[in-house]
Amino acid sequence: MEKLRISNSTVDTILSKFKSTFYKTNTTKAEEILKDKNKATKLLDSAMETAKSNRRGALDEIWEKLQLVFSLMKDWIKGDYKEIPKASLIIIVIGFIYLVTPIDIIPDFLPGGFIDDVVVLGFLLRKIGSDLDSYQIWKREKESIGYYDENTSSFFDKTAHIDMSDVYEEFERYLEEGDSVLDLGCGSGRDSKHFIEKGYRVTSVDGSKELCKLASDYIGQEVLNLSFKEIDFNKEFDGIWACASLLHLPSKQMPKILEKIRRALKDEGVCYLSFKYGTGETMVGKRLFSCYTESMFKELIEQNRGFDLEHMWLTMDKREGHEEKWLNAIIKRRI
Repeated sequence: MEKLRISNSTVDTILSKFKSTFYKTNTTKAEEILKDKNKATKLLDSAMETAKSNRRGALDEIWEKLQLVFSLMKDWIKGDYKEIPKASLIIIVIGFIYLVTPIDIIPDFLPGGFIDDVVVLGFLLRKIGSDLDSYQIWKREKESIGYYDENTSSFFDKTAHIDMSDVYEEFERYLEEGDSVLDLGCGSGRDSKHFIEKGYRVTSVDGSKELCKLASDYIGQEVLNLSFKEIDFNKEFDGIWACASLLHLPSKQMPKILEKIRRALKDEGVCYLSFKYGTGETMVGKRLFSCYTESMFKELIEQNRGFDLEHMWLTMDKREGHEEKWLNAIIKRRI
């Protein structure tokens, strides 16, 4: 579909009238709806139905963002997602009220109708842009964790006994006997088991509750059930091992997790990371995979002044039947 063209003066007129009338008069109504989950559900259903029946035309341009907002509101109503400011919820509800209200601020004059709607909703979506980004990250992490919760046994069987000795050797060059190691996203517990047997003091974490249970039995100690967002350590580890775990984070989230890693490391501590080799982000089922090349990862570290890139190398996938390349890297905390 050709992108809708609306003059700046028309946009300004629509938004000026919307802000001065509709937004102000419906703020209290939005607050009341948010106090009643039944009313919120009813409004959400109406907004989804209205959007669906009028998708053809102007709403096509903001369709994906609208679906994300609908999903956010569903998870908020269920109580699954709570990390959104009340002010942003009010904006969302006002947008829904506007969408289902059969009035126009100015008459639609272009084919397809809903010109006011796409301008107003686009404006509101921009106001909550950072909240939508945060929700999308949470949603993708939750979906990835859900995959591992549902496929725990098969994942364990395929990964628990892979020989990682060559990669261990590279990482352990930077460690001393008895050092503390965080296995970040430990999965089956394979690597934690190795480090424990080598005499390191190991803390293991994973976002999948079911994998934590299986890995705890396998390594003989508790695995902490923590998502990446919940990681909060302060200068506790000499080394952090993040093998094929951070690849499920969107690339724009990497600076934040790198800062968490830096905070968790002792001075001049090191972190091993691995990613599928390639460019961009891909979805496999409901799992997100962020891929990196040497130049992309080097740029990421150069932009983060908290680390020095110590070593970077490529390996082939060690799983039977897989021909993928992997990017491996060791970074050191800069004092």
